[in-house]
Amino acid sequence: MGVVLVVLVLLLVVMLLVRRRRKRTVPVLAGPPGGIPAFRIVTLGLQGSGKTLLLTGIYRRLQTPGDRGFYLRVPHEQLIELNRWYRKAADVHEEWPRGTTRGELREFEFSVMADVGGATEPVVKLGYLEYPGELLTDPDAPGSTAQATLLQAIAGADALVGIIDGFRLLQADQGDQRGALMLEASLDAMINAMLPVRSPIVFVITKWDLLDHLHPDENERLRIVRDRLMATPGFADLVKVHSARRIVRLIPATAVGHDFAVFSGGTVRKKPDGRFRPGNVEAALSVVVPDILRQTELALDRATRAELLAAAQRRMRMSPAEALRTLGAHFTARAARVLAAALGAGLVAESGLALLLDTLGPQDDPVERAGRLARLGEADRLAEHYVQARRRVVGELQRQVAVLEAKLPVSRLGGDRWGDW
Repeated sequence: MGVVLVVLVLLLVVMLLVRRRRKRTVPVLAGPPGGIPAFRIVTLGLQGSGKTLLLTGIYRRLQTPGDRGFYLRVPHEQLIELNRWYRKAADVHEEWPRGTTRGELREFEFSVMADVGGATEPVVKLGYLEYPGELLTDPDAPGSTAQATLLQAIAGADALVGIIDGFRLLQADQGDQRGALMLEASLDAMINAMLPVRSPIVFVITKWDLLDHLHPDENERLRIVRDRLMATPGFADLVKVHSARRIVRLIPATAVGHDFAVFSGGTVRKKPDGRFRPGNVEAALSVVVPDILRQTELALDRATRAELLAAAQRRMRMSPAEALRTLGAHFTARAARVLAAALGAGLVAESGLALLLDTLGPQDDPVERAGRLARLGEADRLAEHYVQARRRVVGELQRQVAVLEAKLPVSRLGGDRWGDW
């Protein structure tokens, strides 16, 4: 009996030790405060305008951290598809990848990955929806809901990317009437769809390498193209209407480089000895988050802006959990109502406001931040690492926007005219 009792006591002690060890080694993870900010981007362009190659180039350029401190990740099945398109595009012996067909929707999920307390985690998510522009230019098939779905996606988008085919610009420049009509038709379709929206707009000129002959200086080349577009009926009106309330950009990009393709015999062909070097493709994606945040700031009235900045400064002195409790319910609800009136539903998510809060206020002193981290509990410490990671990512994206505007000042068609803070 005594032996049995001793065995039972030993088993009890072992069980208690195991339970204590589990409690010490399994952390209570809070995750990112406010959730992971997620934004939806809708891309419009006619078949063959270069949407697929642009998407491939964006991922290829941003799939590794480089000196940015962040990179993109997609689900594995999407990675396989993107790599297949890349190999087909870069191989001079292959035909160009097949573009989207009428009624076909391609949706990709880009996770922006960054260092969060020593681990690589998603800190922002970008949903990238690619629609064929023919849904806007051609009658919808009987019984089809494709056009209605597209218009609904445009209305709810956090940012719009309109694809302007550089090949059509080239044809128009050479006096090709059909090319000029196709260019005008695509612009008309995008203009009518974009006029009612309240989100930032980015126009991307694809196949930019086909327009190298216009001028040796890229900014002057872009100015020539911009002036032609502004002379197109409706385009200048769209820019004028949107410039008062949101940011509009015109970004040139080549998904293959300036020494890979040539216009010959009425078509664009790969050069047998061409060098595949995409240029400026990532800019179309890099400007999205800073433009959304800037427009969110500008949409708020002065009183709400002042409260937002004060809240950001108070948040710096709180733990993330405390900040969510004290700032989240009252402030987010009121700010969301203000944003809903100014921007619509696409930009009023609590996570989006949290991201904006993370980017405001003074930068932490490293010593002070280290001391605050030491005082936080494990869950709050992880949440603080998420806050700092998001600030670094947004800061880097804002730096890339500044570089783009310094290099190509005419790329800014309009916006940001609501005054300063």
